[in-house]
Amino acid sequence: MKLFVTSLAIGFAVILLASAEVKCPEISDDSVYFPHEIECGKFYECSSRSAILFTCPTGTYFDPELNICNWNVDCGNLLTSTAPPATTPAKEGHKE
Repeated sequence: MKLFVTSLAIGFAVILLASAEVKCPEISDDSVYFPHEIECGKFYECSSRSAILFTCPTGTYFDPELNICNWNVDCGNLLTSTAPPATTPAKEGHKE
């Protein structure tokens, strides 16, 4: 139960931080989308003046021209993966 409450609190903190980073329009009948400031596979959706952070499915990135997650997106200098870098296993019997 304690883990659930901690996870819930962290989730709310992430939503609040996302809302602080993105300036949602005061009035809008439609959802408004913004690319994430660091990662190409994430974006914000503004709805009712609140920003919600979303992550695109694996292998896709946010396309700001179409406001969807897409396969062929120019990410520029944005990160395209948040996975830790792969490590190369040491070869057996190799001594330096």
